Amino acid sequence: MNGGRSARSLGRWVTAGLMLLLFGCDKSGPENVYYGMVTAAEMGDYDGFLKGFTKQSQQLIQSQMSLSEAYGLRTENPVSMLVFSTVDEVQIEGEQAILAVSRGAARKRIVMVNVPDEGWRIDVKKLGDFWAEESKKR
Repeated sequence: MNGGRSARSLGRWVTAGLMLLLFGCDKSGPENVYYGMVTAAEMGDYDGFLKGFTKQSQQLIQSQMSLSEAYGLRTENPVSMLVFSTVDEVQIEGEQAILAVSRGAARKRIVMVNVPDEGWRIDVKKLGDFWAEESKKR
């Protein structure tokens, strides 16, 4: 039983290491920031996950994570809503990037903003507005 957990843990470390090697050249791009968030979340490093959000958004996301965990609202958990395995496409337009992400058949588009002195981050307000506009188009 313990060996299975060790193998999963080792696998996660290897995956994280490979991601660092693959994306180590340009750490500042939106895709790399997103993959850093995903890796942190998958490894249970929620502080690392929060670093992918603007400073204004971090407290809100942390509160939402706590509430969703306390009440068992898995679908309302920011990790469940934002962590996908693959970035399929990145469109950068000025200070905004749109990432098309997927996990199996599940697909979503995530908007990130380039914040001065921080780099690419998810702003909860802008993401919510973006998703509201996306749902109107359907």
